[in-house]
Amino acid sequence: MNHTYQRFGMDAFWLKIVAMLLMVVDHVTSLLPLDYGEMGIYLHYPGRIVAPIFFFFLVEGFFFTRSRVKYLSRIMMWAAIMAAGSYLLSLIYPELRMLSNNIFLSLGLGVVLLIGLDWMKQGSMHRVIIGLLLAIAASAVSVMYTEASIYGVICTLVFYFCRERKWLLSIVYIATVLLITIGVGGDADLFNYEQLMINDPQWMMVFALPFLLLYNGNRGNNSTAAKYMFYVFYPLHLWLLYIISYYLI
Repeated sequence: MNHTYQRFGMDAFWLKIVAMLLMVVDHVTSLLPLDYGEMGIYLHYPGRIVAPIFFFFLVEGFFFTRSRVKYLSRIMMWAAIMAAGSYLLSLIYPELRMLSNNIFLSLGLGVVLLIGLDWMKQGSMHRVIIGLLLAIAASAVSVMYTEASIYGVICTLVFYFCRERKWLLSIVYIATVLLITIGVGGDADLFNYEQLMINDPQWMMVFALPFLLLYNGNRGNNSTAAKYMFYVFYPLHLWLLYIISYYLI
């Protein structure tokens, strides 16, 4: 992505705030056992915009962090906290299925993928081989076992390789999201586009692009509280909704 700062647009802080608000709408619909009627499926649509924004800033953070090891360690630490907290809640509320959401694990494996890609550019055959193995392993685990699945891998790759060219990022991002959505459309009839669009809202990820293009290159509020806001807010709001859902069933 071009890092000449723009006078217009949104900084990283406010883009993350937008993503967090959309995330809450999606998770309220997913976790609270309320009757949303025919609007239920459509309330999931805005939530598809969220993950691409966070993967975008994951790649940005990878290039600007002082220590990539600490960057990875911090994300994986929160992945462990999220997993432990969700497991504890499943013991307290055994009537509910265990909370499976853990975007930190998806993001952490995204960093491993980025490290692998970076090592492949180092030149030596030893680094290339290790980097390739890291990238393949991180991608495979992400697709098979994480919340973001193949979409997280695609976002990481697109934002990494097209980072300096907005026009290329736009074209490749839209094309890959739509192709992957059609490819993993489940039981939906691939020729019935209306059915596919309703049954698999992942195509809404394309609407993250306008937000990414609005990024003006500024970090915005960079206080310690702002830095750790998402790390704390993500598990906290999910755990709270999970507990509330118990008392609504």
